[in-house]
Amino acid sequence: MAKVLKRVRQSIVFRIGGLLLLTAVIAISSMVASYVISDAAQHDAEAINLSGFVRALSYKLTAAAQSGDTQSTREMTAALDKQLQKISTISSFPLSDASTEADNFRAVQQEWQQKIRPLLNDVAAGERAIASRELLAFTDAFVTKVDRLVLDYQRIAEQKVKFLRLVQLASLFATITLVYFSVFTLSRSVEQPLRELISSCREIARGNFRPRLTLHSEDELGLLTQTIRRMSEVIDQTHRQLEERVKEKTKQLRKSHEVLDFQYRLARRISEGTLVGAELKPWLKEFSELTGLNDLDLCLMTPRGETPYEHLIHGRGNQSCTERDCYNCSHACGPSERANQRLYRFPLEADKRNYGVLVCSLPRNQLLHREQQLRLSAFADAITTAITLKERGQQERRVALMNERAIIARELHDSLAQSLSYLKIQVARLNRCTRGENIDRAQISEISEELKQGLDASYRQLRELLTTFRLQVSEGGLHNILCRSVEQYREQHPEIAIELHYELEEIPLTPNEEIHLLQLVREASQNAVYHSWGDRVSISLLPGEGQRVFASVRDNGKGISDAPEKRNHFGMSIMQERASNLGGELIIRRRETGGTEVSFSFIPEYARAQQTQENNQTQADLHLLFASRTNR
Repeated sequence: MAKVLKRVRQSIVFRIGGLLLLTAVIAISSMVASYVISDAAQHDAEAINLSGFVRALSYKLTAAAQSGDTQSTREMTAALDKQLQKISTISSFPLSDASTEADNFRAVQQEWQQKIRPLLNDVAAGERAIASRELLAFTDAFVTKVDRLVLDYQRIAEQKVKFLRLVQLASLFATITLVYFSVFTLSRSVEQPLRELISSCREIARGNFRPRLTLHSEDELGLLTQTIRRMSEVIDQTHRQLEERVKEKTKQLRKSHEVLDFQYRLARRISEGTLVGAELKPWLKEFSELTGLNDLDLCLMTPRGETPYEHLIHGRGNQSCTERDCYNCSHACGPSERANQRLYRFPLEADKRNYGVLVCSLPRNQLLHREQQLRLSAFADAITTAITLKERGQQERRVALMNERAIIARELHDSLAQSLSYLKIQVARLNRCTRGENIDRAQISEISEELKQGLDASYRQLRELLTTFRLQVSEGGLHNILCRSVEQYREQHPEIAIELHYELEEIPLTPNEEIHLLQLVREASQNAVYHSWGDRVSISLLPGEGQRVFASVRDNGKGISDAPEKRNHFGMSIMQERASNLGGELIIRRRETGGTEVSFSFIPEYARAQQTQENNQTQADLHLLFASRTNR
């Protein structure tokens, strides 16, 4: 029984199933009882009808006996016996039955068998004379008993109907009660918990992982409620943990963004120009605030020095630093422990050259996170890049200065020095003419005229050299400076029509290529303007086949002489040298229509790089093809 009660308490299905089973049992019992009662009352009406027939037949039998009709009396007597026998069969009262109905039936049978039947037979046979009133009195007494028997059968039938009605009413009440309990159980144990669960599920769907679940039961829905409650608690806890992790990650990303922004601004500042040591201190302070590292040392050294020329400290710095072992400190890497501090060193090294060290000091019981180490390393690399860029810029300026001096020396040697040498020769000739006894005034006048022409040429060359040395490829590039040069020629020589055709806007030329190409064009155009004696000069810079660049200067003057190495043509050797520096081809020729044409062509650096890459790819493909054929 305890197991059944436990099962009822723990299972909604079992409770509802039990209620349905009880309802079915009551319905079936009601139907069975109705059937049994109706079956038992099936012959009650027949018994009443037979009893009434016995009563009517008794009066007929009395009349027939009085008339002396023996045959009729005998037949009616047999009929009445038969009716009583039927009543006995229908009633089937056992001998042990002591009920009133059984006693009344036995009294009727006894009265008939022992008194009425013998009396009526004797009267009909004439064996006994009896008055009609007396015979009728016997018959009435017998009929009275029969009437009592009819009433008994009627009462029995009414009791069965009443019992059937009670059974039906009890079944109806029990059915209604069970239906009510079933509906109540469904409402309390199923509908209300389901409504609460659905409401909780909607709350969970809206993001509220703490729904109010008040159901406490041991059945299936109670188990489901407990499961959802525990699951909601786990989800809520997980959600809160994820929110905390998201906040932490967001904080870390914000910090990383700030550090990246710092590194970007530092890199942009480094790219803008030299970052001197005094300017590093605010950058060091900002880096310390971003990373939360309060004690930093930045020692800057020359590659060959052993002590720092500048020592920047933020916070307390390295308390154990005595500037006695700077070489080993700057070349050390990784963590170390000194006094009450843990030191992390990040050398400023590039190309096997040491420029100092960045030292981070922490309490002895504290470690540096990997992310902080990466940030320190990146900051050290940025400082190293700034120093190397400064050193490289200085080296490039030295090289540029030396190259510029070499160019100036070469230009002076190839132009002004030759003119001065020519003037020196003329002065020597003049001295020889003046030392003799016979002075040839015509020769002296010729020498003086040549000296004047030489001085004019030297002065002109000096001005051209000054213009060349002041030349810069400013914003706008090669096209802009060529346009300005053409404008200067037009202002100085308005009688000469100078045209410029420039179509190299889509070709990326290096600064070195632009300088040499500019000098070539200026040298050729100067020769055309000053020495061609023409009135038209055409300058063209055009792209050609094979990714080559073509530059040409044409004039319609007298044409180049057969001996261009004579005076005023010394710039051609300079143009040849510039052409060789660009790896190009320079051609100077006399035009068939008159005048001179200086043409130059070369392959730019970007095109040479592409051709080299294509050649390397072709060689690699051929090597793979050869290897595949060899393997076959």
